[in-house]
Amino acid sequence: MKKDKRNLWLFIVEFLAAAAIIAAGLVLQHRAEEKDAALTDAETRARRFAPSITYKEKSYPLKRNVSSVLLIGTDNFAGDSKQYEGLTYNFNLADFLVILVFDHSAKTVTPFQICRDSMCDVTMPSGKTERMQITLSHTYGTGGNDSCVITRNAVEGLLYGVPVDNYLAFTMDAVPLMNDLAGGVTVKLEDSIPELGPEYVAGAEITLHGQEALRFVRYRDTSLLDDNLRRMAHHRQYMDAFSTAARVAMSADPDYAVKCFRAAEKFLCTDLSVEQITDMVNDLCSYQLMPAITPEGVYGPGKTFPEFVVDDASLWECVRSVFCV
Repeated sequence: MKKDKRNLWLFIVEFLAAAAIIAAGLVLQHRAEEKDAALTDAETRARRFAPSITYKEKSYPLKRNVSSVLLIGTDNFAGDSKQYEGLTYNFNLADFLVILVFDHSAKTVTPFQICRDSMCDVTMPSGKTERMQITLSHTYGTGGNDSCVITRNAVEGLLYGVPVDNYLAFTMDAVPLMNDLAGGVTVKLEDSIPELGPEYVAGAEITLHGQEALRFVRYRDTSLLDDNLRRMAHHRQYMDAFSTAARVAMSADPDYAVKCFRAAEKFLCTDLSVEQITDMVNDLCSYQLMPAITPEGVYGPGKTFPEFVVDDASLWECVRSVFCV
């Protein structure tokens, strides 16, 4: 009798242990599936539903091993009021729009720059669509994630429906902070900018620190209709120089990417995780940085603000070169 009881208890213990192992296995399997789904989502989620795009009634397959992040630089500081009570819009313009296109097969990253005054269709939270400068897209919503999604949708619409995987918006506070975390950024001026100081002459090499970096990337002569194009050239020059400085900082400190994110987190709005941002920075530092591309177009006065009408052929060539097979 005692032996039977001992056998019964042994059976119960073994059964519970087996059940615990199975349960733990199921939990781990579920977590692994969630992780795999997240990894897949980060690289190809939109392309599953949009394997190709259409241009002039012809279908063009999209590259499979490509991911993209829309960088949105807003013209406000973190402490600025974003939205007034009762209004369905905010006052944060998308001054800086660059899609980082990562080709994981070729190990390259190409900055795709979009002029803030580009005319495009913007769909508001109400569902109404109007044609306007793409910079205004970010003013709809709260100024947070919803505004980022509206801006991303406008960018995708402008680019013939190319899906953009993620977004990362940042206020102006982030520029001097990130600049100095990289140890300062040295630019060789392609043109003279006397408004910033007598040392800002064409050909001069200037190492930007703190607010100097913000002044450099923000400056434009608002009395000139198309001076934003010159500012965009400064943006491209600064991105190249910042990439060089960041690569040096990353080689000296493997935790550089995480430190940057933690320091600038309160100035960011993104749907990327810390892990994804770290991977993105690692790719930026290890992949070959290709020359930035930007479509040509023509500036006009517009009814209220300057309008940049993008040249269709130039825009398509930019899209085809980085997104299509």
